Amino acid sequence: MRTRHASPRVDYPPDDRGRQPAVVQLPGRGYPARLLGVDEVAEVLGVRASLVYALARRGELPTVRIGERYVRFRSETLVEWIERQESTRPKGTR
Repeated sequence: MRTRHASPRVDYPPDDRGRQPAVVQLPGRGYPARLLGVDEVAEVLGVRASLVYALARRGELPTVRIGERYVRFRSETLVEWIERQESTRPKGTR
């Protein structure tokens, strides 16, 4: 007999199209990670979606591929990437 583990439910607000975001439970971490779409990442970074696609294509921005068509970004990985960008700038530059 297999034991079923109940996954915690996290309620995120729906996006502008009324869709609920994808939420995955990370093993051993005890909290869900949200997968972000290109438009959401562009909004967070304050850039156009085309730049997000370019960064992902060049391998500069870590992605989660879903099939051949979809690209998503883990919210925690995006935060880490932003922090690395901040720390790699030479001192005294903006």
